[in-house]
Parts: sequence; C-alpha cells; structure tokens
Amino acid sequence: MASLLTSAEKNTCNSAMDDLHDTFARDVTVYKDAIITTSTYTKDINPSQSYNTIYGNAGSPYGLTSESTPITYTPQSSTVSARILYGKDYSTDYFSNSQSNSQIKVLLPEGQVRMIVKKSDYDTLNEAKRIEFDSQKFAINSDLRAHGVFGAQFYTVYLKPVS
Repeated sequence: MASLLTSAEKNTCNSAMDDLHDTFARDVTVYKDAIITTSTYTKDINPSQSYNTIYGNAGSPYGLTSESTPITYTPQSSTVSARILYGKDYSTDYFSNSQSNSQIKVLLPEGQVRMIVKKSDYDTLNEAKRIEFDSQKFAINSDLRAHGVFGAQFYTVYLKPVS
C-alpha cells in the first residue's frame, strides 16, 4: 500500500516531535525498589552464650542484635525527562456552557498529573514505585499508554499525589 509521506518526511515529523519534547520537558526523579543486599554468616562467628536454641531468639540464630543485622537497602533512583500537565479544578463545566443543554460534560479529577516520557525511558518508568518533582511525590495511577505520529514514540502515564 502506498504512503502519502516518504520516509524522509516521516523522519522529519518524528524529529519535530522529539524537538517539542526536548523544549518543554523537565527532569523528574523516578524511584524504584531498593536493592536488598544480605551478607552471609561465616562459621567463625561466635554465637552468644545467652542464646537458647529452644526458647531463645529464633529470629537471630547467633544471638545477634538488630543493630548487627546483615541486611542493607540501597535506594535506586534515576532521572528522566518528562512533560508534565497538572490537573485543574474542573468542578465547573469546562467543555460546555452550563446554560446549554449539551450532554458532553467531561470532568477531570483535581490533583491528577499527566506525564509524557520518551520511549527510551519506558523501562525506567515501568519499574517506578514513586516519582518526585516540584517537591511533591506521586504514584502511578494508570497503565503506560504508547503514542506517537508514526509509531510508539512516547508513553503517557497518569499520576496521583502521595502524602
């Protein structure tokens, strides 16, 4: 099937969309689950003399205290470039005059944020547990939706504020 646009024209359109994103995007911090690191006990650890195998401290096999727990959590964060649109108070009829008898009344929730990222940031955003920008924390409230002029070039996700 013939196309109305050549490959060069399609590349020009995609390049223009990338330029639009680069112009209006800003940095957003994305937090993932922390990396859990555990160190193993070796046989040369001396167990505590007060440890009782029957009635003793079952969670701490060598009589170790919680201060010496060998589990460490390393936070993971990365920065992505995203376009942000804050939801407004649409309690008034935004898409139709309140005096008209139109049935099209679209209400968007206040506080919801729309965020658009490039396709290259999909994996980072897909694993996100929390997103932070403008000194506020957000959680993902929707699935990631792919869109673009001639294919999946960007991903849109809706966020909700986290207190």
